[in-house]
Amino acid sequence: LKQSLNYLTIKITGWENYIEYSSIVLQNLGQILPFKLEYLNLSLHIKMSDFEVFLKNSQDTFIKKLLINNLKGQDILSYIKEYIMKKKRVKYLAIMDSFKGASDNYGYKELVSLKDEVEEFKLYDIKVQCY
Repeated sequence: LKQSLNYLTIKITGWENYIEYSSIVLQNLGQILPFKLEYLNLSLHIKMSDFEVFLKNSQDTFIKKLLINNLKGQDILSYIKEYIMKKKRVKYLAIMDSFKGASDNYGYKELVSLKDEVEEFKLYDIKVQCY
Protein backbone atom coordinates (compact mmCIF):
# COMPACT_ATOMS: atom_id res chain seq x y z
CA LEU A 1 0.00 0.00 0.00
CA LYS A 2 2.69 2.53 0.96
CA GLN A 3 4.52 2.18 -2.36
CA SER A 4 1.73 2.70 -4.87
CA LEU A 5 -0.81 5.00 -3.24
CA ASN A 6 -0.98 8.51 -4.77
CA TYR A 7 -4.64 9.55 -4.54
CA LEU A 8 -7.04 8.75 -1.73
CA THR A 9 -10.60 9.87 -1.02
CA ILE A 10 -12.46 8.76 2.10
CA LYS A 11 -16.08 9.82 2.59
CA ILE A 12 -18.05 8.70 5.59
CA THR A 13 -21.48 10.28 5.32
CA GLY A 14 -25.05 9.14 5.66
CA TRP A 15 -24.16 6.15 7.83
CA GLU A 16 -25.91 5.65 11.12
CA ASN A 17 -22.60 5.36 12.99
CA TYR A 18 -20.58 7.83 10.88
CA ILE A 19 -19.08 9.54 13.95
CA GLU A 20 -17.70 6.24 15.25
CA TYR A 21 -16.45 5.21 11.78
CA SER A 22 -14.79 8.60 11.32
CA SER A 23 -12.90 8.10 14.60
CA ILE A 24 -11.69 4.67 13.51
CA VAL A 25 -10.42 6.05 10.19
CA LEU A 26 -8.59 8.98 11.79
CA GLN A 27 -7.01 6.83 14.50
CA ASN A 28 -5.60 4.36 11.95
CA LEU A 29 -5.08 6.15 8.62
CA GLY A 30 -1.96 8.15 9.52
CA GLN A 31 0.21 5.13 10.15
CA ILE A 32 -0.43 3.55 6.73
CA LEU A 33 0.05 6.59 4.49
CA PRO A 34 3.12 6.74 2.24
CA PHE A 35 5.81 9.40 2.69
CA LYS A 36 4.46 11.35 -0.27
CA LEU A 37 0.86 11.61 -1.42
CA GLU A 38 -0.44 13.67 -4.34
CA TYR A 39 -4.01 14.00 -3.08
CA LEU A 40 -5.94 13.23 0.09
CA ASN A 41 -9.63 14.08 0.43
CA LEU A 42 -11.28 13.37 3.79
CA SER A 43 -14.99 13.91 4.27
CA LEU A 44 -15.91 12.85 7.79
CA HIS A 45 -16.82 13.94 11.31
CA ILE A 46 -13.66 15.13 13.06
CA LYS A 47 -13.07 15.03 16.79
CA MET A 48 -9.96 16.98 17.77
CA SER A 49 -8.42 14.10 19.73
CA ASP A 50 -8.78 11.71 16.75
CA PHE A 51 -7.47 14.34 14.35
CA GLU A 52 -4.39 14.88 16.52
CA VAL A 53 -3.70 11.12 16.45
CA PHE A 54 -3.97 11.19 12.65
CA LEU A 55 -1.62 14.19 12.37
CA LYS A 56 0.98 12.70 14.70
CA ASN A 57 0.89 9.31 12.96
CA SER A 58 1.25 10.91 9.53
CA GLN A 59 3.88 13.52 10.44
CA ASP A 60 6.37 12.05 7.94
CA THR A 61 3.88 12.30 5.07
CA PHE A 62 3.92 15.21 2.60
CA ILE A 63 0.53 15.71 0.92
CA LYS A 64 0.54 17.89 -2.19
CA LYS A 65 -3.20 18.61 -2.05
CA LEU A 66 -5.20 18.10 1.15
CA LEU A 67 -8.97 18.54 1.19
CA ILE A 68 -11.00 18.17 4.37
CA ASN A 69 -14.76 18.36 4.70
CA ASN A 70 -15.40 18.35 8.45
CA LEU A 71 -18.96 17.09 8.87
CA LYS A 72 -20.43 18.68 12.00
CA GLY A 73 -17.17 18.07 13.85
CA GLN A 74 -15.01 20.17 16.15
CA ASP A 75 -12.89 23.14 15.07
CA ILE A 76 -9.59 21.75 13.76
CA LEU A 77 -7.88 24.94 12.57
CA SER A 78 -5.45 25.14 15.50
CA TYR A 79 -4.23 21.59 14.77
CA ILE A 80 -3.99 22.34 11.05
CA LYS A 81 -1.73 25.28 11.86
CA GLU A 82 0.43 23.40 14.36
CA TYR A 83 0.90 20.11 12.53
CA ILE A 84 0.48 21.05 8.86
CA MET A 85 1.09 24.76 8.28
CA LYS A 86 4.13 25.25 10.51
CA LYS A 87 5.74 22.04 9.23
CA LYS A 88 4.87 22.84 5.59
CA ARG A 89 3.35 19.40 5.03
CA VAL A 90 1.06 20.43 2.16
CA LYS A 91 1.22 22.62 -0.93
CA TYR A 92 -2.52 23.13 -1.46
CA LEU A 93 -5.15 23.12 1.28
CA ALA A 94 -8.95 23.26 1.22
CA ILE A 95 -11.06 22.95 4.36
CA MET A 96 -14.81 23.12 4.67
CA ASP A 97 -16.80 22.85 7.89
CA SER A 98 -20.31 21.54 7.28
CA PHE A 99 -22.92 22.06 9.95
CA LYS A 100 -26.63 21.86 10.58
CA GLY A 101 -28.10 25.31 10.88
CA ALA A 102 -31.48 26.76 11.74
CA SER A 103 -34.57 24.87 10.57
CA ASP A 104 -32.48 21.79 9.71
CA ASN A 105 -30.76 23.48 6.77
CA TYR A 106 -27.14 22.58 6.22
CA GLY A 107 -24.54 25.29 5.92
CA TYR A 108 -20.83 25.43 5.48
CA LYS A 109 -17.84 27.64 6.15
CA GLU A 110 -14.65 27.44 4.11
CA LEU A 111 -11.12 28.32 5.17
CA VAL A 112 -10.64 30.20 1.89
CA SER A 113 -13.26 32.75 3.04
CA LEU A 114 -11.16 33.75 6.08
CA LYS A 115 -8.83 36.35 4.59
CA ASP A 116 -6.44 36.70 7.55
CA GLU A 117 -6.04 32.94 7.80
CA VAL A 118 -5.36 32.61 4.06
CA GLU A 119 -2.63 35.25 4.35
CA GLU A 120 -1.06 33.41 7.29
CA PHE A 121 -0.91 30.17 5.28
CA LYS A 122 0.70 32.07 2.39
CA LEU A 123 3.62 32.93 4.68
CA TYR A 124 4.33 29.18 4.79
CA ASP A 125 3.98 28.82 1.01
CA ILE A 126 0.65 26.99 1.32
CA LYS A 127 -2.10 27.91 -1.13
CA VAL A 128 -5.59 27.81 0.41
CA GLN A 129 -8.25 26.89 -2.13
CA CYS A 130 -12.01 26.36 -2.35
CA TYR A 131 -13.22 22.95 -1.37
